Amino acid sequence: MNCKIISIVNLLTSSLTRKGDVVLGMNCGPEIGVAATKSFTAQIIILYKIIQKLSENITINFEEFSESISKMIENPKKIEKIAKELKHVSDIYILGRGINYPIAIESALKLKELTYIHAEGIPAGELKHGPLALMDTDVFVIIINPNDSTYTDTLTSAREIKARGAKIIGVSDIESDIYDHWIEIPKINEILYPISEIIPIQLLAYYAALEKDTDPDYPRNLAKSVTVK
Repeated sequence: MNCKIISIVNLLTSSLTRKGDVVLGMNCGPEIGVAATKSFTAQIIILYKIIQKLSENITINFEEFSESISKMIENPKKIEKIAKELKHVSDIYILGRGINYPIAIESALKLKELTYIHAEGIPAGELKHGPLALMDTDVFVIIINPNDSTYTDTLTSAREIKARGAKIIGVSDIESDIYDHWIEIPKINEILYPISEIIPIQLLAYYAALEKDTDPDYPRNLAKSVTVK
């Protein structure tokens, strides 16, 4: 089809570099752990930069984003405390709506990889098409709900889940009595929320892995590079 390939890589000697017509380096330093964390964030930022160049209507303040990340990682005590409650949990569901849904999927992946807990990302709009039947008092649900255009509808979904007895962890810049635990994210430009909301969930997965005495850098049965089809 003669399509041009843009390769986004962290290791400039990788095979993907040789296959790409354009190569964009993440430059985020070596990532030894199997689970992609800082490289995932770097990939998203590069994609945002591409979007910014292609669009005349989007202005992104990356300094604002950098400051918000620093604030979140300065004091992880609340996240450590929540992680202790996940030690014996069997199922975690992560709810997101709109542009926050892909972050719900990525969050589920990180929790699976690091803690070996069954985790699943759910689109909030599909809650009553199956997932609501899974909600009970043994389940934890992470609600990704920044103050954007999806906020009110997602909070309504959270109420439905709460009514079934599930424990709710809210990831938002607005506190709510619906949440059993609230992980605060900074108020930033709406378009940047997906980048900032993944950080506390990465930390939650890390501390939950420590509570379960699993190795967060080297999950069982997994490798950093997949070499088989």
